[in-house]
Amino acid sequence: MSFLNQLTYTVVRHEISKTHLEETFSVLHAPGYGRASLSLDLAEPFKPVLTDMLIFRMVQRRMLESSWFEQHDQVCLLTETGRRHVAEQFAQRLEEDYQGHPFRYWIYKEALMLEREVLDVSEYESFKRRV
Repeated sequence: MSFLNQLTYTVVRHEISKTHLEETFSVLHAPGYGRASLSLDLAEPFKPVLTDMLIFRMVQRRMLESSWFEQHDQVCLLTETGRRHVAEQFAQRLEEDYQGHPFRYWIYKEALMLEREVLDVSEYESFKRRV
């Protein structure tokens, strides 16, 4: 889960870089020197859709292999092979359509919505996935 969350933060940070937003600005997470807190904030509505749903999908479809995991000091980690396979599935999930657009588009739109709120152009409304 941590690996997928990190991938989500990275994609969100990339999409934020396409706007005029300062990545150390934050609303939910405590800002820190050199910390991209805004990507943590904007990733929140996408983590259940990208991270959690992908984990459930991979488990239900029996796409995970025990050889993809190793245990060190009572912590279970993905191996290099496991990270590669999970990252491939994440990339595919990111490009899946939701209401006619890939999730990457919705992440960018989320950043734009926040930018417009900060500039007092329009009111911010967070991404909500309708089931």
